[in-house]
Formats: sequence, C-alpha cells, structure tokens
Amino acid sequence: MDQDKSLTEAQSLELITSMISRAKNDYYDSGISALLWGSIIIFCSLATYANHWLKWTALGYIWFLTVAAVVPQIIISIREGKRRGYKSHESHMIGGIWLSYAIAIFLFSYVDYALNISQDAPIYLTLFGIPTFATGYGRRYMPMIVGGLACWVFAVLALFIPYPNALFLMAAGALLAWFIPGLLLRRCYLKAKRQNV
Repeated sequence: MDQDKSLTEAQSLELITSMISRAKNDYYDSGISALLWGSIIIFCSLATYANHWLKWTALGYIWFLTVAAVVPQIIISIREGKRRGYKSHESHMIGGIWLSYAIAIFLFSYVDYALNISQDAPIYLTLFGIPTFATGYGRRYMPMIVGGLACWVFAVLALFIPYPNALFLMAAGALLAWFIPGLLLRRCYLKAKRQNV
C-alpha cells in the first residue's frame, strides 16, 4: 500500500518539471492591460493635440476615457488573477506600485484641472515612468525598463517643447512604456499558452 502512494524517481522528476514549467508559463502577463493603457494614452494625447486646432467641445473631455478604462482594467485583473490561481509576493508589490501610481495620477489630474497647469506633460511623463520602470526592473523585463527610461527622457524634453507639441512626447511615452511591451508580452503569453494546450 505504501508503494502505491510513493512516487518513483522518474515520476517525481516529471512532477517537478511540470510544476516548474507551469510556474514559468504563469509568469507571462497577458499584455492586455499594457495594450489597453498604451492605446488609451496614445489616443487621448493625439486627440488632444488635434483638438488644439479643431476646438471641439466633446474632445475636451477625451481624457475621461482613462476613467472609463478602469472598469475593463478591474475585469482584466480579476480574470488574470483567477487564471493564475495564486498571487506571489512580487505580484503584491508590483500591484501596490501600480495602485500608488493610479492614486498619484488621479490626484495630479485633479490638481492639474483645479490650477489649470499649462505645461503638465513633464509631470505626467515622470509619473508614467515610475511604475513602468519598477515593473520592468522587478521582473527583469527590458522593454518596460527601456519604456520607463524613455518616459523620463521625454519628461525632460517636454520642458523645452511648447504645448501642444509636448503631447507627441506623451503619446511616444505611452507607445514605448506600455503599447510595445504589451505587444511583446501578448506574443509571449500566446506562445506559452499554445505550448501548454
């Protein structure tokens, strides 16, 4: 009876290998969140740039899309959490960084609106870079490290580029920090998913 319950050396090795493979493949983020936020920030930045000349009242509220995007982000986070089935210490820390970022962006957006700050791109780009760089650094994911660094370089450049042209730097920051890394993450995620099916 004890022999029925014990694993052979080959079975133990196979079990360990499958668990390592599953954990390695669970590491891959689906990339959907990065694609969502990259797309929205790029779109809002370019629409705001266009509205500088169009002066359409409706486009003045385009940034409220970021508030609306919180709902799909919550759904994505819940689904990805269920898919993984566990949450590592690293995931908790990175989640805390992104939650802090969201609160800081919300607070600065309120201050920006209340004080009507005209040159806000450097501050937003600086904020964009913090969680992006921290996530890339923590997960050793070079595209996000590069994206975070690019946001900080663009923040400095935005100090010397007048509004509305600085909006192109915000769009470029979102492209390098989120959209391109999101595409790369999505490709890795789908590849890992195909290998496991």
